[in-house]
Amino acid sequence: MSDFFKSEMVRGDLQEMSELQQFCMRSMVAFPVLNKEKKRQYFEVLEQLIEKQKIFHARVCLSDDPEAMDMAESMKQAAVMLGATPNQNMGSMFDDLLEKVRVMKEQLEAQGD
Repeated sequence: MSDFFKSEMVRGDLQEMSELQQFCMRSMVAFPVLNKEKKRQYFEVLEQLIEKQKIFHARVCLSDDPEAMDMAESMKQAAVMLGATPNQNMGSMFDDLLEKVRVMKEQLEAQGD
């Protein structure tokens, strides 16, 4: 394991992102039957996850650690597999995702109880 991934802060961030992702996956499966408050909670956690992923991506891109650079490339490849263009800036991709979540939150709030 490289020095970058040995960092207690990095390991803590990875653990936290994993927990947020697990919550989002569980909520996504049940989303149609969630009440409005649970849907709000899902969107809040999804925003947190995307923000943390954005920051983590910036950190791996700034690192000269070989494993961190590999992680940055893997994140880019995953984004392309999910529909991003190969030359799209990852920071703007995360910003686009956050905007989509904000729009979904607004739509949820516009719905009656």
